[in-house]
Amino acid sequence: MADQKDMKHAAINAMMSKESKNIAVVHKTNQGYSGKDLWRLKQERPELFTAAPSQEEGQPPPPPGYQEMPSLGPDWLYNRERDLYLNREAKKYYVRDAAINELCELGVGRDLTSNISVVGDASACATSSGASSKHVIINDLHRAAASMKLDFSHHDSPAAMFAVYDGKPNSALAEGAAKSLHVRLLPRLAQHRGNWDNERLEATVSDCIQNLAVELGSQAGLNLAVVLLLGGRLVLAAAGGAACLVFGRDGGDGGMDDDEVASDGPDVATTCVILEDSHVGALLVTNGVRTAPGMTGTRLRSLVRGHVAATRPRAACISLLGEARRAGAEPPLVAAAVRFTWTDPEAPAPKKAKLEASRLTKVRCRHILFRHSGSTGQLDRGKPKATRSVLEAEEALLRLLPELAMGGPSAFTTRCKKDSDCDTKLRGGELAGDLGWLDKDPAKNRKIPASVVRAAFGLNVGQLSDIVASERGVHVLLRTA
Repeated sequence: MADQKDMKHAAINAMMSKESKNIAVVHKTNQGYSGKDLWRLKQERPELFTAAPSQEEGQPPPPPGYQEMPSLGPDWLYNRERDLYLNREAKKYYVRDAAINELCELGVGRDLTSNISVVGDASACATSSGASSKHVIINDLHRAAASMKLDFSHHDSPAAMFAVYDGKPNSALAEGAAKSLHVRLLPRLAQHRGNWDNERLEATVSDCIQNLAVELGSQAGLNLAVVLLLGGRLVLAAAGGAACLVFGRDGGDGGMDDDEVASDGPDVATTCVILEDSHVGALLVTNGVRTAPGMTGTRLRSLVRGHVAATRPRAACISLLGEARRAGAEPPLVAAAVRFTWTDPEAPAPKKAKLEASRLTKVRCRHILFRHSGSTGQLDRGKPKATRSVLEAEEALLRLLPELAMGGPSAFTTRCKKDSDCDTKLRGGELAGDLGWLDKDPAKNRKIPASVVRAAFGLNVGQLSDIVASERGVHVLLRTA
């Protein structure tokens, strides 16, 4: 009995001790406050008087990295690291448009590469003193933006930029512009992560050109032409007498040849074109080519249309510059051409072919090589150093293209054996000009220039290439496997 009484007293004492501690905590919390001063406590410690919302009645917790934004409303969250807003009710992301200081929906780039692909190239000819015009070809802006650590995911694919810069009257100015314009334009395009309308695209390209002219100290502006491709849209810009022209498969192709922009002064002229599957390509020329006698828009398009349609944009530019010089145009000259290739995304055969092409690790090609005075590398047996210029080598190879395109492998064999400056022409029969199996990694191919390897992997079996320049000379390729 005594033991039971002792245990009962111990339990009562423990309960009283715990209660005393709780009372002490309450007294400590309210220390210095009377019943009349509760308003002070509510002001200084409001959390003591606010019940936490239950999970059923309140909002779910924010996703990791987000915090509540009550100033915008109960459904708004903000991610400081990504500078991104989320509306829980709408389930949409938003960014702040710095131009108008308002929230706009986050842009999500569409992948249109199953519908359209693009490839461009250019050609230029310099003066005897070495003054030259410049060109910039960026066939993949998403990759270029990634190399600059820029977020470009809000823009459509494919995305590309092509530009030509006139070397008259100052080739150093053309070189400075060629090195700088895309470096300034890409950050501007990455800065606003919302949806871009046509007007905003045109204004941004124009601003970059005008600001660059000021930075380079050119009071007369820049002489250039720019084509910016973003998915199914083209932004054309020209200044200083240059021009951009878009064209269809033939001159009567339902107004496809009506889209162009040209500027005769320092002001930047721009326009935006919505591409259709009847568009074949685009052409960029500087003032020297555009103002040559007889070089109307119709004439310019007709000179490049055939080569561009055959996916030979470099050959198109070489042909055009040759005609311009014969019409009286004086170097330095430059032109760039772009080819748009359209596919039906629902057609299984082209899609399968594209998938198989992406998996290729080896291809086999034959080539015809024309050396020139600037060619480097080991000379083939018994061959003296070439004396013709780059321009002469390109035009000589250009003259062979129609025969090679029409005559197939047998015509290629005949011309290779007769005209090529490479010892591979001595191989027997249909192996004349054979380069063997080429690996997709250019570093694994001994003695084969990287530009040749890249061109080879862009061909289908049996397809003739564009004119390809390398340190060894100029080439034309025929893929055999």
